[in-house]
Amino acid sequence: MSEAEYVHAPKYSLWLGGRLGLLLNGGGIYQDPNGNDAPLSDFVTNGLALEGDIGARISRRYIPYLGLELGLVGAGKRFGGTSAQAGTGFLGVGFRFLAGDVDSVSFASDLSFGFRKLEVSSQGSTWSATSFEFLRLGLGADIRFTSYFTISPMVTLSGGTFTGTSGSVNFASGQSDGQTGTPGYVNNGQIPTSQQTNYYTIILGCGAHFDLLGK
Repeated sequence: MSEAEYVHAPKYSLWLGGRLGLLLNGGGIYQDPNGNDAPLSDFVTNGLALEGDIGARISRRYIPYLGLELGLVGAGKRFGGTSAQAGTGFLGVGFRFLAGDVDSVSFASDLSFGFRKLEVSSQGSTWSATSFEFLRLGLGADIRFTSYFTISPMVTLSGGTFTGTSGSVNFASGQSDGQTGTPGYVNNGQIPTSQQTNYYTIILGCGAHFDLLGK
């Protein structure tokens, strides 16, 4: 095989691509006026995660990058029977390390952190919540097909606590617990520490990335 045909990971390159995966949401979003954790499923459903990445490959195995994830989800249980719309997003910086044979199949570990936002709109009103995710961990493989193209099946786990909020939104009528919308304290911009709770997300997906301008 000639040198031109040899499949290899470049030493340096512009790393560009994205990922599509199944997005699973769990945990709580805040403590409601009744003292119960309001589950994430009250506001958003599970769905798909679409991610775009841009970064740099350094010394073949090290990839710092900037990533933007959009959650393609529906409105949760509190909005059943309405035309409410919902979405989630994550913007952060990450670092990917490849162990093993980077010219063929290698083990990929991915660490990132950043900001997550959840938003629900109904009847002309919008409510959103934000959190800072300190650790987003991905484990999978990096499979090289050409010197310029790889795919990466990966499981990503992340979690955090929603603390910042904006706006308000009404629930569908006839809630079994009598609640009509997001709690009043949510409109103050912060969920009190005593009423904060934890959430998690799991993404089962596969990415495709290109090494451009590589050597």
